[in-house]
Amino acid sequence: MAIVVQLSADRFTPKVTELFLREKTNFYLFSFLILANVVSLWSSVALGFYEDPQLLIGLNLLLGTASFLVLIPYFSFVFHFLQPTSIIRRIEQQVQQAILGSLASKSSRSRLEQRQPSALQPCAAAHQRCLSALDEIKSIAISALRQREEVILLEALDSLKALWMFYAQHKAHLPRSWFLWTPALRRDPDFASVDEGLLRQVEAEGSWLELKILRQYQALFTEGLNGLRQASTLVAIHTRELGIRALQSRELRLVGWVIKFFNTYLRAVINARDIRSGYNLLKQYRLLAEAALRHQQSALVLEMVGHFRYYSLVAYKAGLLFLSEAFGFDLGVLAQLSCALQSETTEAILQVLLHLDQDPESEQQEMTLRGIRKTQARLAAYFLSRGREDLARLIYEDMQQEPLARLQIIRQELHSTASEFWEFTDRAENFYYLEPALRPYAEQFFSWFQGLTSLPASLEGVPGSLELP
Repeated sequence: MAIVVQLSADRFTPKVTELFLREKTNFYLFSFLILANVVSLWSSVALGFYEDPQLLIGLNLLLGTASFLVLIPYFSFVFHFLQPTSIIRRIEQQVQQAILGSLASKSSRSRLEQRQPSALQPCAAAHQRCLSALDEIKSIAISALRQREEVILLEALDSLKALWMFYAQHKAHLPRSWFLWTPALRRDPDFASVDEGLLRQVEAEGSWLELKILRQYQALFTEGLNGLRQASTLVAIHTRELGIRALQSRELRLVGWVIKFFNTYLRAVINARDIRSGYNLLKQYRLLAEAALRHQQSALVLEMVGHFRYYSLVAYKAGLLFLSEAFGFDLGVLAQLSCALQSETTEAILQVLLHLDQDPESEQQEMTLRGIRKTQARLAAYFLSRGREDLARLIYEDMQQEPLARLQIIRQELHSTASEFWEFTDRAENFYYLEPALRPYAEQFFSWFQGLTSLPASLEGVPGSLELP
């Protein structure tokens, strides 16, 4: 068993050994086996002093048989204990126990009293247990990522999300001292290098544990770039789910942290030049913006849209042209939802989309420009279908200086793109598919441009020009 435990510790985390030794089942079993052996040892000496040692022999047979039989369920217990999911659950319980322990010790001391070292000491121990457990979950996830064990990675991500949810349920009832910076928190690698002003902001918001979880996600996202990209996508999905949870509970400061980490992910994607991960990341970021729209958080929506524009230009300058097209598509989808919800953000989102296109200097940049223009033309058709000709006219005014040849190609490709992309993708979206119901409105939009030639009679089902990298 020691060998098996050590192998598991080497594979996942050294925490396995500590958890194994602390498990009460092991203590009870080892105590029983030691007791049985001690009884057997002393019985062998005492046999010479008894004329009728049947009782001692029977006791030894009973203990010996039990010692062998107990190994059968014990082996099952050990192998179940060493399952990665079981280890993660036990580590997760440590964080929960630390939170509940601090909750139980809450007192009515004043804020001044809680800032005294004696008042902070119980929370410092709980902080240390939380930090240690969260780091261990991250270690297991990184180990699983490097060994390409996606099931274990997903369990670790689910555990971090579950801890966020558990903490959200009890956060309001924790003592003030729980949210203060203890030495354990200040020494933690995720906080040690953070600016003091930002630390004070985190303390005032009481969001150090959420920030710690997001830092774990950040490490896993970066680790997955240009490697196991599915890991980065899973991290983005979980981050988006946490952001939506914060939206539902009206914790806008936490939503702000989630947005910051989405921006951090985007920067990592651009620096690593991992277009595929960025393509999937953008969808999750857009879904968070859609959730903010539905919760009528216009300021947050406009903040995210501004970040979309900034990182789209950064990606374009870095030569990640397809990523710029993806930004354009997602902004178009967001503008459609905003229009459908009759949100005040619709025109602002449209204005950002109209500023994405850049004058092309190469054939690849020409394709990117056409892609963004196709998104704008699709959006104009949607606006016309919703009776918003004023917004469609804004798109026309932005496009009216385009060469007729380019407009003709855009028009043709919109009508020829099939409904489903011919490869399997996580998004299951074809950027430039124009629904049949919108095609008359698209023709109305293109009719505003003087000199465009008529469209061929039928282009339905002809493959479009979109090529994923």
